Amino acid sequence: MGFPAKFRPPLWSAIRLALGVIQYWSQGRTPPAAYHSLIHLFCRNGGKSNDWLSRFISLAYPPYRLEHHSGVLGNLDDQTLDRVVKQLNEEGYYVFEQRLPDELSERLLNFALSQRCTVRPMDDKRLVGSPKHVDHYNRENPEGVRYDFIAQDVIDNPDVQQLMADSSIIAVAQQYLRCKPIFDVMSMWWHTAYSKVPDKEAAQWWHFDMDRIKWLKFFIYLTDVGPDNGPHSFVAGSHRTGGISASLRLKGYTRLTDEEVEACYPKERFIELTAPRGTIIAEDTRGLHKGKLVCQGDRLLLQLQFSNSLFGGFYPPSRCSQVLDRNLQSMSARYPRLYSNYLGAG
Repeated sequence: MGFPAKFRPPLWSAIRLALGVIQYWSQGRTPPAAYHSLIHLFCRNGGKSNDWLSRFISLAYPPYRLEHHSGVLGNLDDQTLDRVVKQLNEEGYYVFEQRLPDELSERLLNFALSQRCTVRPMDDKRLVGSPKHVDHYNRENPEGVRYDFIAQDVIDNPDVQQLMADSSIIAVAQQYLRCKPIFDVMSMWWHTAYSKVPDKEAAQWWHFDMDRIKWLKFFIYLTDVGPDNGPHSFVAGSHRTGGISASLRLKGYTRLTDEEVEACYPKERFIELTAPRGTIIAEDTRGLHKGKLVCQGDRLLLQLQFSNSLFGGFYPPSRCSQVLDRNLQSMSARYPRLYSNYLGAG
């Protein structure tokens, strides 16, 4: 009989994690027990075990020599890149001055209004069970709080492929992760004003992510996001090792109320990211974050995630069925590990 997560001996979790890492390296599959141990150890030590594993990954997969650092984030010289990564290390997030071109945002918006998607089940039992599949999202008559797009459709979109080949985004991710990164967990979703209270299943309660060992997410607003449109919220600095209060971590891998989190941090640490469409935000979601309740309108968001390893939680495999962007074709040949999750073996 196993110990409850709160009381399980850390040594036993460390052994299971180490054995699981060995199995992952040899078979390419994460044992569920090892993944649970990764989470448990984070809740106990605040990220030290993740940091140790990340150091080994950085040694095994040193960064690529990128040809340039130019793209939708601008032409990032070394000084600018260092400044961005310094803020990410210290605060856990960075809002870029450069935004997506309007025409690109508009195409992605039209894609999201016409593409099949699923209505995510809610935690108040108004929508339960399996996700409901719909032909498209109806902005005038939402049926739930969150609509998720199928990963296969997202990575097959030529505009998303353009972003996957963007050297400026890749440069920031690589410098932050300190290794050859991997594109991982590409997703797009709507948040709606369907509910009058925050929904846990829609990630509208405070939480931290622990799907991988180390990662960096890029959130791209594809609609204008004001105070009433569900702005992304973050506790600055909470991504650092020990940055989440032990009293919160020992509650486990769970959703947290405003009252619980606000009791642990001063008001100035709470960041609410309102911004026009096309805004690009880089964030280490090991820190505490949530999507605020949408009070009116809706919010469309595209996420590009980079990880230092695919060790961790299970995601149904998705492969790009056709590479439509020429830059992506050449980039995948030069940087195989970067695209190994979607375009082939690395």
